[in-house]
Amino acid sequence: MTLAISVLILFGCSSQPPATAKFKSNFNFSDIQSYSTYSRNSEFGESQNISYATRNNIETAIERSFDSKGLLYQTNDKADVIIGYHLIQDKQGLNKYNQGVKYCDPCLHSGLAVQDRKSWQLLPGSLVLDIVDQQDKRSVWRSVYPLKIRPKDNSQEVQDKIQHAIRIMMKTVPLALL
Repeated sequence: MTLAISVLILFGCSSQPPATAKFKSNFNFSDIQSYSTYSRNSEFGESQNISYATRNNIETAIERSFDSKGLLYQTNDKADVIIGYHLIQDKQGLNKYNQGVKYCDPCLHSGLAVQDRKSWQLLPGSLVLDIVDQQDKRSVWRSVYPLKIRPKDNSQEVQDKIQHAIRIMMKTVPLALL
């Protein structure tokens, strides 16, 4: 009995939280054939205070996830959607990012976070991913996941956390895309 309780406590403490997501229910995710990320040289890309190494880790994980779904990476002007990302550090930075992806909370009224408002927490250290519709340059899907990067984490540990987070987040994209 004591062993069973210990195992439950161990797995309970080590389990990863689910990613939360919101999406625009009338957006046809199955029409997505190609994607891009914002150019680092763009005004939007320069607004993020993220190291080049972290950007590389995030973009590589995004590319792996989208490529595994059979989507083609294109230049911004040819892609169906643009993938935005942001590491939350403070409210001001998140607000600036939200303006860049034209995030509209009431517009994204379907998804896991809508069902459970308590899980939609935009805490410092969390990774935010957005799928931005190329037509109106507005976010049609958003997922948030706490990275829990610690100062003592080495570069491989940080990379693993980012890749894990993006894999979990991608599972929340509406089934039509998967």
